[in-house]
Amino acid sequence: MPNKLTYEEQFKIRASEVDTNQQATLPTICNLLQEVAGNHARQLAFDITDLQENELTWVLHRLQVQMDRYPDWRETITIRTWPSGGDGLRAHRDFLILDQEENIVGHALSYWLILNIKSRRPMRIPKEILSSVPNNSDHVLPVTDGEFRELEYAEDQSQTFTVRKSDLDLNNHVNNVRYVEWALACLPEEYKAHQIDIKFLGEATADDTAVAQSESQNGQYHFQITQADSQKVLARAHT
Repeated sequence: MPNKLTYEEQFKIRASEVDTNQQATLPTICNLLQEVAGNHARQLAFDITDLQENELTWVLHRLQVQMDRYPDWRETITIRTWPSGGDGLRAHRDFLILDQEENIVGHALSYWLILNIKSRRPMRIPKEILSSVPNNSDHVLPVTDGEFRELEYAEDQSQTFTVRKSDLDLNNHVNNVRYVEWALACLPEEYKAHQIDIKFLGEATADDTAVAQSESQNGQYHFQITQADSQKVLARAHT
């Protein structure tokens, strides 16, 4: 690895991580990205456990993933990542997914916020974190604000999920990959998404009911996930 700001790990795709075509799923890829990001942040001394000492925590604000192809069952992949600056409120992290011949099979760009654990409000990224990473890194995907469609409720295009304890993460709210799974559950059975752009807008906790809905337009699927009782929007996405 060229320097400490670039980090990589290898993973062998397991049976529990593939679909009926014996290929890794998009949620599998998202889980691995999250694992690598956390491990690298730990190495750089600003991971979630470091922040929690000051009653702060990382939360994923947005994730863009584009897969050229999905790795096969038992295939070994390498995920390479690096922090790539930010704008004071959002910290960026890029990823490349490579096969055993070093061919790029996927790209991802993530946007992170620091949350105050008590107030649950975003805080500015501490200067010591921003100053320790480059602010002019190249990105594997363009940094944009993104356009996410607001959907009208349609019962025949929605699915309902009850939040289980196993859906919660270290921040005691629903893990971001669950939102990806809930959105993809609204797709037709024969459709396999090779890219997703998802923005996380709210928190759900144990025993909440989440409603995921989709809408198809011009070959693109749009998703919205809401908390059933409050109608609060938890996430929006498109593939």
